[in-house]
Amino acid sequence: MAAWSLAFACPAILAQPAAEPAPAIEESAPAVPYRLGQGLALGDSGFTLGGYAVAAYDGTGGVAGDPDWRAGLDALSGFLWWDGGGRWRFFSEVELEDGLLATSDELTTDEAYLGLERFYFDYSYSDSLKFRFGKFLTPIGRWNLIHAAPLVWTTSRPLVTEATFPVNATGAMLTGVLPWLPRGLEYSLYASPGQELFPNPELDTFDEAYGLHLSTDLLPQLSVGLSFVDFELDSSVGQRRRLYGADFQWNWRRFELTGEFAYRVTSLTNAERDEQGGYLQLVAPLAERLFAVARYETFRDTAATRDLNVYLGGLNYRPYPGLVFKAEYSRATDNDIDARDGLLASFAVLF
Repeated sequence: MAAWSLAFACPAILAQPAAEPAPAIEESAPAVPYRLGQGLALGDSGFTLGGYAVAAYDGTGGVAGDPDWRAGLDALSGFLWWDGGGRWRFFSEVELEDGLLATSDELTTDEAYLGLERFYFDYSYSDSLKFRFGKFLTPIGRWNLIHAAPLVWTTSRPLVTEATFPVNATGAMLTGVLPWLPRGLEYSLYASPGQELFPNPELDTFDEAYGLHLSTDLLPQLSVGLSFVDFELDSSVGQRRRLYGADFQWNWRRFELTGEFAYRVTSLTNAERDEQGGYLQLVAPLAERLFAVARYETFRDTAATRDLNVYLGGLNYRPYPGLVFKAEYSRATDNDIDARDGLLASFAVLF
């Protein structure tokens, strides 16, 4: 994401670029005194604490029998990372989801879930060769690597960025920047040979996965990426799937246009299409800290007989560094999978 679009937050703490270098904020301790969004250095130990919190309102409703609306503490995420100034680094993220939930029917904490989002060690041999071991964000596309609420433009997440692949992987990864192109070629080559470390029981995770993501800047304002992963899901061991993806981001002044597209096939059906989808998102400045967001999504679920289309319009307001207010309205057509359809709003803060 371009520097201007993240000027009001500290993205490196959460963003996991395609080449998966250690987050920039991990490279140096934040200045004293503490500033919102910069993390808190624990003396001269090399450890830093950070995180983010999200309060959200969902008025999109759901399937028959669900509450008309829901609001509450959507996520409370804590980071602990270490950088001793050498070749080794460490990063971890623990997240409390739905810690407090209010609906049109009740106020409850019954849906609260504490999960391990990331836990990995990095070893940097050179700029072109780095090693990562542990649980990390799956390097597919763009959104999944910068998905934390304070750093993305909308409250909702495009369907193609979470429905077609597990968002986390556990295993090993090689990353770096190769000098093969004029502006370098970032790569992430990863293997997740077993089940996920501390998986979320509500999600379908990798049982086995091998993948590659490549990205480069074709122009100073235009970057593109390609993704491939061959995998099995925990819910369907023995049934291999392959995902092919492409993504791009174009920036001009304070405008931003991004897109991701994915096509998934199942090997047991002679490479027949399994799922597919994509989105285009345009961000336009309205004032110094106020932006308009428009997004179009299309998605075809495994069991669906037609493509789902989602049209979204919203506002993103960042009054101070580390703070963001969002409101959006989405409209879904051919909605066979009960996708969001209505008003969403949120407030997020980056610690």
